[in-house]
Amino acid sequence: MVRQAMDWWRAIWGLGLRPNSPAALVFALGCVVVATLVRIGLGWVSPDSAVFAPYYSATLVAALVGGVGAGAAAALAGSIVALWLFVPPDWTIVPFVKEQVVSVLLYGISCVVIIWAAESYRGLLCRLRDQEAIRQLLNHELDHRIKNILASVQAIVNQSLRGQADVRKTLGARIAALAATNDLLVKSDWCGASLGEILTREFSPYGLTRFRLAGEDVECPAAIVIPLALVMHELATNASKYGALSRPEGRVDVAWQVEGDRLVLQWVERGGPAPQPPTRSGFGTTLLRRSLRPFDGVVETRFEPDGLRLRLAVTLPRAAPDVPAAPAREAPRVARVIPSPSASHDLREAPR
Repeated sequence: MVRQAMDWWRAIWGLGLRPNSPAALVFALGCVVVATLVRIGLGWVSPDSAVFAPYYSATLVAALVGGVGAGAAAALAGSIVALWLFVPPDWTIVPFVKEQVVSVLLYGISCVVIIWAAESYRGLLCRLRDQEAIRQLLNHELDHRIKNILASVQAIVNQSLRGQADVRKTLGARIAALAATNDLLVKSDWCGASLGEILTREFSPYGLTRFRLAGEDVECPAAIVIPLALVMHELATNASKYGALSRPEGRVDVAWQVEGDRLVLQWVERGGPAPQPPTRSGFGTTLLRRSLRPFDGVVETRFEPDGLRLRLAVTLPRAAPDVPAAPAREAPRVARVIPSPSASHDLREAPR
């Protein structure tokens, strides 16, 4: 019962009541009843408490929830109840009458100001809700259009490369990575995405039991989400084709930390074949260089006997002033191993 009452109050407070409706007027009278009970309680503690004090709050709450009519009804009912119940019946002393007249006038002026401020707030809140609804509609429409574009691109690739299965599979995986990253951004209202979520999505096709992720959760601004996701996709695909993930015993350790405004990520492959330095610059290498260049990206690679070692450092861009950043998730530094179905992608060009 208490929980239902709390849910009802949250709905009433968040959405409000239709102005001048019977429900709004009943709510206003309910506010006056509560204020009266509060005033009675205050009278037991201090009989000289201000007569109209609790009814200011009643007027404010009624106006915020029910509009001008409800606020005016609460103010009027509050003044009548206060004068009837809490003003001593000694109206013959002139100073006392003057004092009460001044109190009533101050109460009336204050209630007018309260109702005006509450109505201004209600109007602003309604405009914000309308704008939010339009923004969400546009956001969903944008997401739908992006998915349609990616589906069209994938269809064009499949049709154009019918006789090149390996290339078609590689391009299809890259397009799927873009689509997955787009879903992350849509869910966050294009504010950004958690680095842990980016890595989980990109590594899940290969089986996350083969990855060890260690680091505090970092919220990446939207501008850098797609470049980071594509780079991680290329590294994982490369590892599955030529590196540690090409062998059953191979593993990949991914650790990261934030140093000031710089994100530093370590990629360490273990248990794979001895890597060979690249003889040409492939797509992955080009992606590393170009996509991270706007973020002052620095990439260092070493080819150890048991696998690739890569250190990546980028500057995290600040969120746009008119777009609030998504709240950072508080999480301790952990080493995560998450089970997932395994699969593999083909890759012809990679950052080796």
